[in-house]
Amino acid sequence: MISPKIFKWILLLVCSPLVIFGQVTDKTLRKQPDVSILGVFHFVSKNNTVSQKFTNLQSSCTQKEIIKLVDELAAYQPTKIAIERPYKTQQQLDSTYTAYLNGNHLLSNEETDQIGFRLAKKLGHKKLYLVYSEVSFDFHVAEVFAQNNGQEKLIDSVISNASHLANTFDSIAYNHGLIKAIAYINTHEAIDQNHLGYQLISQIGSTDTYIGAEVVGNWYSSNLKIFQNIRQLATSSTDKILVLYGQGHSKFLIDLVKDAPDIKHTSILKYLK
Repeated sequence: MISPKIFKWILLLVCSPLVIFGQVTDKTLRKQPDVSILGVFHFVSKNNTVSQKFTNLQSSCTQKEIIKLVDELAAYQPTKIAIERPYKTQQQLDSTYTAYLNGNHLLSNEETDQIGFRLAKKLGHKKLYLVYSEVSFDFHVAEVFAQNNGQEKLIDSVISNASHLANTFDSIAYNHGLIKAIAYINTHEAIDQNHLGYQLISQIGSTDTYIGAEVVGNWYSSNLKIFQNIRQLATSSTDKILVLYGQGHSKFLIDLVKDAPDIKHTSILKYLK
């Protein structure tokens, strides 16, 4: 005869999968705020290890493409648009966007203006949301250590990896258009390739000196703060938040969104044609 104690444990083991399944099913059915990340190579800023060369934004062809891109992004139907740069405060962003709505602001070449402002106006949004957090990423410190400690090959690999990504973007942009190039840098392959650079940098150091890991660790910390700013915008289960941010942040932000139990992630590639 099975003792009551053993029977209790058998019952628990049999029933646990059902309970867990029920919880997962309930979570997947529950409506949650949705976040989609549009990674970009900054149209104006070139404060990167390597930057793309394609910057001809004011040509009639590129302007038509940007308008088409805005139409494609509108299909996501975001309720809020979150941006990175160039505006330093929410007040500055609000006043500039209001001026644009009133016909008193000429769009700059910044992606926030070219894409964000146009999309927000198209959707009838009264404001955009600044989710920027100051980034701490002192690549130069890691670079100097590597050069002085026989780790130049790691730096060469970082530069080569970034150059390949930027060159591929340029090739697609010049030959197939800006939308295709932006779609490319939002693929898993391009996002992972950018992230490889941080993996390489983290290896710079010695057995008791973690220069590269500390530099990348500060970068991770900055992205956690950015994600927290995004998360605070999700105030309703019906919110759909489009985040317009530098592609170097995409891997971190997408993973954080996917891991969050109270937020859903939608790939922006579903809307880029």
